[in-house]
Amino acid sequence: MREKMKTYYTAEEAMKKLDLPRSTFHYLVRKGEIRKIVLPLRKQAVYSKQEIDQIAEEKAKMLTQLEIIPARIAFVVPNRADLEQLIEIEKACYHEETLFSPEIIEQRMHHNPENIHVLKDTQTNAVLGSITMSPMREKTLEQLINLEIDDTKVPIEDYLPFAPGTTQDIYVMSIIARPALTEKYYAGKVLVATLNFLTELLDRDVKIGKIYTVAVTKEGEELVQNLGFTLLKTEWTGENEEFRRSYVIDLANTDSNHKLVKMFQKHLKNLERRKKRYQKQTKLDS
Repeated sequence: MREKMKTYYTAEEAMKKLDLPRSTFHYLVRKGEIRKIVLPLRKQAVYSKQEIDQIAEEKAKMLTQLEIIPARIAFVVPNRADLEQLIEIEKACYHEETLFSPEIIEQRMHHNPENIHVLKDTQTNAVLGSITMSPMREKTLEQLINLEIDDTKVPIEDYLPFAPGTTQDIYVMSIIARPALTEKYYAGKVLVATLNFLTELLDRDVKIGKIYTVAVTKEGEELVQNLGFTLLKTEWTGENEEFRRSYVIDLANTDSNHKLVKMFQKHLKNLERRKKRYQKQTKLDS
């Protein structure tokens, strides 16, 4: 039996070989994309080393192909077809009671047209991930971060547009990547594109103060912790999620040593320098 086991991976070993989150690995197993094997006298399933190694090779080729043509991946405001795809992705990741229909999202976009962006493969038109974030009315934002309400209780009209000439706090409702072999790649691309969007907002004279979010999965909580967010509240007694924990990061904190905040502050200082040079040059020209 021990000799036979050398031809198999345990679930943990297979996840490590494929570099997949636990939830995505088991999702692909349920879909039949990763074959599990149940051996006699063994409770836990195992996975063929040959098959897992082959899948790992296929994944490496897919990532190489994506990197060869980086312009193939776009970060855009979604159209209706994109939203229809997104709801199917979300059904694989979240409780259906917490999801928003394409109609609701489109209504939100009347209040903030940029409240949602999707990561999209322009060659196949496949939606690969998304982020939903927006300034909120102050009372609603307080209720969200104090865990008094969840995202489904936010009135559509409480989504506010990004406003030039102001400093706004924003709430990140969700970050999602399509469950797939390349999920971590997609998630990374969503994050990079989001950071680029935040600096674009600075270029448009929209300053971001604090970013708030609520973690509802272990993977989501690990992500916000790695990004340097600080835990605020944990007392959640509602339904649908096992837990809700609110977090914050202050992009306006000039004393912060965190990479994300320092990058944001550096971009802001560069903008201010360019603005001063422009003003000085304008005076000289006049």
